[in-house]
Amino acid sequence: MTTQAPVIEITQLRKTYGSIQAVKGISMSVEQGEIFGFLGPNGAGKTTTIRCMLDVIRPTAGSIRVLGLDAQHDTMALHQCIGYLPGDVRLPGDMTGRQVINYFSRLQGREPVLLAKLVQRFDVELKRPLRSYSKGMRQKIGVVLAFMCDPNVLILDEPTSGLDPLLQRTFNEFLLEEQARGKTIFMSSHIMSDVEKVCQRVAVIRQGELVTVEKVETLRQKAGQRITVEFGDQVTTEDLARIPGVSNVGTTNGAYHFNIGGSMDLLIKTLSQHEVIRLQAEEAPLEEVFLKFYEESQPETSSVVTR
Repeated sequence: MTTQAPVIEITQLRKTYGSIQAVKGISMSVEQGEIFGFLGPNGAGKTTTIRCMLDVIRPTAGSIRVLGLDAQHDTMALHQCIGYLPGDVRLPGDMTGRQVINYFSRLQGREPVLLAKLVQRFDVELKRPLRSYSKGMRQKIGVVLAFMCDPNVLILDEPTSGLDPLLQRTFNEFLLEEQARGKTIFMSSHIMSDVEKVCQRVAVIRQGELVTVEKVETLRQKAGQRITVEFGDQVTTEDLARIPGVSNVGTTNGAYHFNIGGSMDLLIKTLSQHEVIRLQAEEAPLEEVFLKFYEESQPETSSVVTR
């Protein structure tokens, strides 16, 4: 039984600018039909990696293959199969939305078969000059340009930047629909909530180094649950902190708050020994796990670049 090759495969990618290391030998792969999140704070190396994937800049070392093609040697063929949304959508101000769409579809050499659907779905203005567009309007045009020719692979750099909450929800619903059609989507972000709604796996990059690649469900298990409890008898934060799996114990207005990971059996047995007035459990935000990956030690003096 043969195993299908990854749609995107990055192997020991390095990018340096003189003595500055922007990307430090990262490796990861994205499977067919997967929505893959690429997470990291601003300046972590996300955009540098994406630019190497698109052959906008050349890596110092390592290799990138997309759809089985070499990103540096098969650039023209790949660009016909890839939809790209940059982190900062910049377009000619004297052109209208319609003119830009016509220009880019000719440039790609493919018909914009999804254009009408996208314009209606995202309520895109096409007649006005782009110089009069707000950031959110430019972002919507960027979404149209990325998806309109029905590419096999989408590479999206901070795709929800500038979109209001309603449009963010519309965009996420659209991504899941495209995934159901077999599209492979690689999207970067520095906000966990942007990707947890749609991604199956995420890679976390910090200071140019890959910290982890995890399934979103695994991150949820690590996050555990956030517990709020009020007691009718005397309980201390030390008592709660000694319970296996309990962390981040605090108290506000007489109520105790803490995280619990793994089984809740020992917690329930311990709480049953006290008078419990109120107990509330909810899924802990993944931001808490995500931020643990961001905890920075002393940065190296010449190894960090803000890109």
